[in-house]
Parts: sequence; structure tokens; C-alpha cells
Amino acid sequence: MAEISCSVVTPEETVVEGMTSFVVVPLYDGEAGIGVNHAPLIARLGQGELRFESEGVKHRYYVDGGFVQISDNGVSVLTDRAILSTDIDAEGARQQLQSALSDKVNSAEKIDARDKLISQARAQLRIASKS
Repeated sequence: MAEISCSVVTPEETVVEGMTSFVVVPLYDGEAGIGVNHAPLIARLGQGELRFESEGVKHRYYVDGGFVQISDNGVSVLTDRAILSTDIDAEGARQQLQSALSDKVNSAEKIDARDKLISQARAQLRIASKS
């Protein structure tokens, strides 16, 4: 069976590398499924769940934005942060969500920052609830 390589990289480390037949990445405007012989693509990531299976092991990570590049049956995910789904601090995400929702903002920059915190917390809670 044909496979593609998948690597997830943060500024600090290569989080995971493996061979798989299918990868799902969270884009800023939805999700994308990537299979063997996918067309070349560079896309912006959103906050959400990256998942793939390699050698019978299911990999599920929260990724915090970044970019995905697809070429030559390879998927490279470049992100600021990648957290294994079982390592997500659900209580910390709940507190972040409550704090952001109650925050009073009065400028476009503060609204954008608050909305990012809300999106991060909701994505982490969604992924943690599946673990």
C-alpha cells in the first residue's frame, strides 16, 4: 500500500515523524484530508486537531496555527505548538476560555487576541474530550 510521510515540527523540536496513508490537518477555515499523490499545496493552519495513523499507532495532536506543505507524497506541518491529545490540560483550557469570555476589550487588537484565546481553548477542550 502506498504511503506518505508526515512530519510535525515546532521551533523547538520535531514532534513526530511517520509514514501513513492519510493525514487530516486543521486549516484556518476548515479541515483538509491528505492522501497519497495529493496535489502540491501550501496552506495556513488554524487551531485544531491533526491526526494520522502510523504503524498501527493513532497520532492525535492539538496544533496552534502555522502552515502545512504538501509535496512529493510528503506532509510537513510547521506550527508554533503541538500537544499530544492525551497531554492537553483540559482544566487550564477551561480557565483560559472563561477568562477570555469575561475579558472586556475595547480595541481591534484586543478583540483579535481574545478571539485567538477563545479559539485555542475551545479546540483544546474539543480534542481533550475525545481522549
